[in-house]
Amino acid sequence: MLQRSDFRDGVKAALRHYVRTDLLAENALLNTELVARSGSGADAPKALKVIIVETARTLFANERDRKLYRALDLTYFNPARKQETAAEQLGVSFSTYRRSLAAAVERLAEWLWQQEQRLRTVQPTAGLPSATALDATADTFTSARPRLSIVVLPFLNLSQDASVEYLVDGIVDTLITDLSSCLPGSFVISRSTSFTYKGRSVPIRQIGRELGVRYVLEGSVLIDVARLRVNAQLIDAETDVHLWAERFDKPRTEILQVHDEIVGRLSRSVGIQLVRTEAGRGGPERNGSDVIDLLMRARALISDTKREEITAEAVNLFHQALQRDADCVDAMVGVSLARTYQVINLYNLDDRESLLDEAATMISRAAALAPDSFDMHKARALLLRARGRFSDAIIATEALIARNPAEPTAYKEMGLNKLYLGQTREAAEWFRRADMIAPRDPERWTWLQGLGRALMQLGDDADAVVVLSQALASNPGYVRGKAMLAAAQALAGDIEAARQHLAEYRMLEPNMTVGRFAKQRSSVPPESASVVYRQSERILEGLRRAGIPDGCGM
Repeated sequence: MLQRSDFRDGVKAALRHYVRTDLLAENALLNTELVARSGSGADAPKALKVIIVETARTLFANERDRKLYRALDLTYFNPARKQETAAEQLGVSFSTYRRSLAAAVERLAEWLWQQEQRLRTVQPTAGLPSATALDATADTFTSARPRLSIVVLPFLNLSQDASVEYLVDGIVDTLITDLSSCLPGSFVISRSTSFTYKGRSVPIRQIGRELGVRYVLEGSVLIDVARLRVNAQLIDAETDVHLWAERFDKPRTEILQVHDEIVGRLSRSVGIQLVRTEAGRGGPERNGSDVIDLLMRARALISDTKREEITAEAVNLFHQALQRDADCVDAMVGVSLARTYQVINLYNLDDRESLLDEAATMISRAAALAPDSFDMHKARALLLRARGRFSDAIIATEALIARNPAEPTAYKEMGLNKLYLGQTREAAEWFRRADMIAPRDPERWTWLQGLGRALMQLGDDADAVVVLSQALASNPGYVRGKAMLAAAQALAGDIEAARQHLAEYRMLEPNMTVGRFAKQRSSVPPESASVVYRQSERILEGLRRAGIPDGCGM
């Protein structure tokens, strides 16, 4: 049996000799279970070629990893005459090409090694493995499954109407594609493999072992004359524990739009849950040195930026990832988002310009490497708002919505930009659309805060109290949320409740005055906001009624 180092050398040799079947006949990998179960004798070298190229295609199928596959392809599968030529065809510097190639070879070798261990652990039998045998090898399989590996099983059609089967399958098809493109370092089982389980009742743990994945997403769809209902649940394939479940219930009108919205919400929710679960797993063998591990830990934090220290920790992890891979676009985008969050969430009022400058630098670097990255464009739109360039931010955000109409933060961004431009009623509608799309999203408090501000400016104080109460429940740690709720309650005439929330707020910010709050109530440059927004005094009047002293803002 080959040791890990010998196995990796075998993979590298197989890549070097990919176009030379005669040399592949001498490769040490021909004696592995991987090859033995695919071909033997004269067919073994051909089987090895198929294993290498097909594994690479699947492993690097998502958008973020395409450069890795292209590096392998131009170097080994369809080699350019010189490596410098391969770098030119990839459109990157020679050093970037070399780093991409090295990363691709390492990930390919590690994945094949894991599969070899899996095949050696479970020997072929005349029938399916028993449940007892499967359970007995659970621990062995844990390290052999790549992080963020998932299969989306065909959803059940509960409609008893075969004519809508294409809609059910279409949700799964698009979800597989979306998950592949939205998660860095993910391994999403292809549709062709996933649909081999259609109509079959197979235990989740068995599916996980057969496919070598950590997670299974399953669900059902019920379509009637008026409604489309989707139930989905994410399951840990190693423990059979249910990690997350969601239900979507939409009118059956404009069916394609509903389809896109449901898929978008599913991919966002599943992506967040996967990253959080994997970040929580950790692993003593990693010691925080793996780039993907660092990215997942940072993304788990940045998906829920309710506390200042969380955002700062995310920045640190993203920077560690960049130290290990200077061309990691996901880390660049992560730094940009985190730095901008530190400004717009009022976590750092003193270093505003330097934080935004770093965010801008990271976006420029990311755009040069991945001009079509959705997250890069999302970070850019956020930065434009923070800089006070609201009209430009609206154009950028419209493009995000066109690409993913189910991204709730894009609707929130539209609402905030409209609010600062003085288009308050339009802003309120955008905030409502965000909440309709993602009523359980971890960032819900951000658009509810925006909606509460808009409602107070419009004089809808009672509704503002309801909305700001929901925002505070969504993020109890947002200090100024207590002040905003107190202002709304005072305007609505509930002085007793207003003073109670104000007392809680002033315990945390005892020196706040109305004047200072006015200067700090927005994260954007005051002069960039419209006169309508700047002259809106109802929120400040609410704070006065609740009991905050006027002061001079100093």
